[in-house]
Amino acid sequence: MKRAFLQWISALAIVSSGLGSAQADTFRLSIGAGHPADAAVWITMIRDFFAPEVAKRVEQKTGHKIEWVSAYGGSVCKLGECLEAVESGLLDVADLQAPFEPIKMMAHNFAYFVPFGTPDPVLAARASRKVYDTVPGLRRVLETKYNQIFLGVGTVGNYSLVTTFAWDKVEQLKNRKIAAAGPNIPWLQAVGAIPVQSNLNEAYNAMQSGVYEGWVMFPDATVGFKLYEVAKNYTFTDFGAISTTVITINKDSWKKLPKAVQDIMLEVGKEYTEVESKAVAEKQRRSIDVMKTAGVNVRSLSDAEKVKWANALPDIPNQRSAEIRKAGQPGEAVGAYIKALKEGGAKLPRDWKIK
Repeated sequence: MKRAFLQWISALAIVSSGLGSAQADTFRLSIGAGHPADAAVWITMIRDFFAPEVAKRVEQKTGHKIEWVSAYGGSVCKLGECLEAVESGLLDVADLQAPFEPIKMMAHNFAYFVPFGTPDPVLAARASRKVYDTVPGLRRVLETKYNQIFLGVGTVGNYSLVTTFAWDKVEQLKNRKIAAAGPNIPWLQAVGAIPVQSNLNEAYNAMQSGVYEGWVMFPDATVGFKLYEVAKNYTFTDFGAISTTVITINKDSWKKLPKAVQDIMLEVGKEYTEVESKAVAEKQRRSIDVMKTAGVNVRSLSDAEKVKWANALPDIPNQRSAEIRKAGQPGEAVGAYIKALKEGGAKLPRDWKIK
């Protein structure tokens, strides 16, 4: 039913037979994500900035119109399904969420492979965009293997740890069941915690029922998904703000658009990085206030414990770079991210170096 509906929507798109003509056309494009727009700021900014800004500029600058058909919150593609949804044309545009595609988008998870990178979402987002601009293999993977064009990248907040128990030493995490998305599971294994693969859509009930005792999570999602109601301890470990949001458009849909419309999409996609990351930083600040007001024990892990944790990790950047290359993807993305972080002023508790 979902496929039939969106194929019908796609069939309604009015595309001019002569792209050089003065005829104004209306393009109906579906746009979606696995996360809900109201709870996830990275999707909020797709809905409230990217989509309407593209539509506004297209009409102002070209006379054409974009009509968006929204499909957020997993209504068409659930987490881990959006890459395929765009590839097949089930959706025209979507946020792919790289951590839920650990194999196909291995290289696009480069920021996860630099733990304790930077707690600043804006710095992280700018560094990530620089990687996409300097490592063409990332775009090539999407275009040649998965039939889609890269439009933009966004970040989530500073990954830290929300738990149902209080702690202040990394040794206290040993044998505790803590949830995480795939790429950050090694962070937990390094200190003896028991990692549980999970996602935000199931996090509240799982912690409430004791399936696990914590989540590697950033402040705004902790508040957006109300995790602080069932886990009253939030510790800033500063694993780092991570670029997870990758916005793409189906390649066949892309080819139907006039170049002027394509250029606007690329322009707004680039601006999305800055707008979204600043919104993440602001929501992070508000979320911390919400948690403190609700009586959550909000604290920062000591620098000594951060260094201890970072040094306990295996050499993730070099390990993952090698794995990415073996998979036929651009392993140089990891080193490019480390370089971009340092150029942006990031101070890393462990000086990761690519061999």
